[in-house]
Amino acid sequence: MDAGFNLHQRVALISGPLSSTVSSIVMGLTRLGADCVILDPDKSVPQAFINQINDSREINDKFGRAAVLPSDLTSRDQIKDLIGRASQTFGGLDIYIDALMINQPTPMKIDDPIDGLDLMFDKHLKSSLYLTQGVLAFFKNRKRGRILYLLNDSPSVKAKEDVIVQAVRSGLKGFAASLAKQVSEFNITANALSIALTEEYILAHEPGTKSIKEALEKMKQLDPALRITEPDKIMQTVIFLVSPLGISINGQTLNLS
Repeated sequence: MDAGFNLHQRVALISGPLSSTVSSIVMGLTRLGADCVILDPDKSVPQAFINQINDSREINDKFGRAAVLPSDLTSRDQIKDLIGRASQTFGGLDIYIDALMINQPTPMKIDDPIDGLDLMFDKHLKSSLYLTQGVLAFFKNRKRGRILYLLNDSPSVKAKEDVIVQAVRSGLKGFAASLAKQVSEFNITANALSIALTEEYILAHEPGTKSIKEALEKMKQLDPALRITEPDKIMQTVIFLVSPLGISINGQTLNLS
């Protein structure tokens, strides 16, 4: 194993439901020795998945462990409490990965009210800021840390369906760039990773289809160049950015297609 990817004695906090992307990231991180705590706002992480990760640790003690905390991420006080509990789970925090992506279409209908906007901001933007502020206290004390925001990059054929999500989440790009300048002296990086088509995104935008393949083929009728961003590709990029090798990348928004 390349020493640059050695994540032993690193603890990653991941906010977001267990999508194929998140599950791949957790498996990749734990196989490199990191312990992972998942903050699950949708109660979508089955205990069987956590058991699978921890059973692998029993077989190979170089692997990391995993835990899940069902989470209400709309309350600042509860977020503060969650960060404290997460830090106690494996004895610290070193990495924060924000995977609170919005996959469902969020168009703006000119003649209709915007429903659920406050809840979307609370869950997918405000909570990200509160979580960031909370983990920074741990990172500053340790003089190291990695912060990474995962964002949806809407393809041109679906851009009109994602107007609101862009308003809610795209602010994290500028936030990461500004935050990076503030925290770089503490060996902390902050970046955003804009991800193209994922399985969850495709199925949410083509709800009538029976499979990923069918949904993708339907989208390709409008844009033949479209392709899925595989979870393993996302995981490998995330690992690089949160590993010691990622120290030179700071304040950036990377586009992954």
